[in-house]
Amino acid sequence: MKNELNNRSGFVNILGIPNSGKSTLMNKLVGKKISIVSHKVQTTRFCIKGICLCELKDGTQSQIIFIDSPGVFEAKRRLDKAMVSAAWSETKHSENLILIHDISKEIINEDTKNILDKLLKVKSNIILVLNKIDLCSKSKLLERVSNLKKLYDFNKVFLVSAKNGHGCKELLYHLASIMPCHPFLYDKDAISDLPEALLASEITREKLFRTLNQELPYNLMVETEKWSINPNKSINIEQVIYVNKESHKPIVLGKGGQNIKRVGMTSRKELEELLNCKIHLFLFVKYKKNWMEDPRKYSSIGLDFNA
Repeated sequence: MKNELNNRSGFVNILGIPNSGKSTLMNKLVGKKISIVSHKVQTTRFCIKGICLCELKDGTQSQIIFIDSPGVFEAKRRLDKAMVSAAWSETKHSENLILIHDISKEIINEDTKNILDKLLKVKSNIILVLNKIDLCSKSKLLERVSNLKKLYDFNKVFLVSAKNGHGCKELLYHLASIMPCHPFLYDKDAISDLPEALLASEITREKLFRTLNQELPYNLMVETEKWSINPNKSINIEQVIYVNKESHKPIVLGKGGQNIKRVGMTSRKELEELLNCKIHLFLFVKYKKNWMEDPRKYSSIGLDFNA
């Protein structure tokens, strides 16, 4: 009973510029794939919570709720503005904040400087996570860490490779130890608050990114329109891939429908592993002019149309 009363629970916001490794880090810390990952910038469009349970040396348990935010950058389009606004709004709800930076690139670029300057006005306990250390030589790494510490007074600095997990255990244990004493905010076995239908849409969107690479039109959206459970416990899922231009439909479909078949196959396999059941996935591609100007599309994924 004593250990239960001393349990910890709290939020940790993960912020950074696009492609710094936010989603990869959260997935590694949680131990499950919660947030989709691709090399395409602005892959994450809305804030996703990943929940991790960590046991401390004294036997108490700490529940960490990570918030993976869209990348922060100078937004111009409506969708981009909504994404960046969502990222900033979540910082108000997290006492603990991770700024993740790709150490293999230049020390601090203008976008990251702008994020830091804005953060330091409202937060003082920023944890800097330097990611992709496996892509940086030891001498260059030490030099860059030294220079960063001179520029800003971070609460803690961790060196990690979110891809291979190096340094992630140390980061996780530190975060678990600084969570406030509080009953668990989510069920003990929970790993995310993301509805399964929305997670399924995200997985298909990831497969589109990976299958089409540079050909992929950025302005597409995947919606799960139907989700029905059959008597044999298998699930029928119908998803619509919305494209912004009629000319984008053949890109998504591919010659003889090869692209959409490949996307459907890889998405179905991952969903079956995730949900531990047979999945029947049906994909449809529809042209919807200016879907990015439809407020309902924004509210369906928790974004503010008027941001």
